[in-house]
Amino acid sequence: MSRATWYQYARLLGLSKKRKTYKAKRKKVSLRVHRPNHTWHMDVSYFKTLDNVQYYVYTVIDNFSRKILAYDVTRELSGLVRVGSLRRAILSEFGVHLSSKPTLDLIVDGGSENNNQTIESFIRDSHVSIDKKVALKDVTFSNSVVEGNFRIMKQSYFRKRSILSSTIEKEMEFFVRDYNTMRPHYEHKIYTPCEIHDNPKLKDVRPTIASARKDRIASNKKRSCIKKC
Repeated sequence: MSRATWYQYARLLGLSKKRKTYKAKRKKVSLRVHRPNHTWHMDVSYFKTLDNVQYYVYTVIDNFSRKILAYDVTRELSGLVRVGSLRRAILSEFGVHLSSKPTLDLIVDGGSENNNQTIESFIRDSHVSIDKKVALKDVTFSNSVVEGNFRIMKQSYFRKRSILSSTIEKEMEFFVRDYNTMRPHYEHKIYTPCEIHDNPKLKDVRPTIASARKDRIASNKKRSCIKKC
């Protein structure tokens, strides 16, 4: 029999199964919060300068605004340095004299620099109630918020500039300032992390974009082209 006949009888006799439709797996969305200083992300990455000196970059990032709250650049991987950046972030955002004890979720990776006795002692004695959680262990989501920041730092800044061990601190300072205050974040469309952190109402950017589009169309309709078409 011909191939077409064989497929016809196979279908009638139920010898072939219906092909399953392929559905791409939806990308899991990381944690989303509704206000600044609700959840922070903390991690360490490393970078080698052109003169082959390795540095460790410590950052603390706010989940809501994506703002870098504190950072350190050192040649050592240390829990003391890690505590230092966390302490400065808490002092800058919460201050010292508080009428009540605020709560804070802290997401970290499983590395020893984030999970040690120095960190635990600081959290226990802190004037802020900190709930530290290890990504993909205590929670189902990853620490992608801070990992994405490191990716931007390396690919969009460090790899495009000639960075030496003598200039790494200045380059890091430039990156943090540019990232926080100058460069619009992809999560916020047209706003920077600092703008969202200082004014959380800007988070819903859709009305602003819709209004700008309406104004642009109205402005274009008032003008006629040179050829008067």
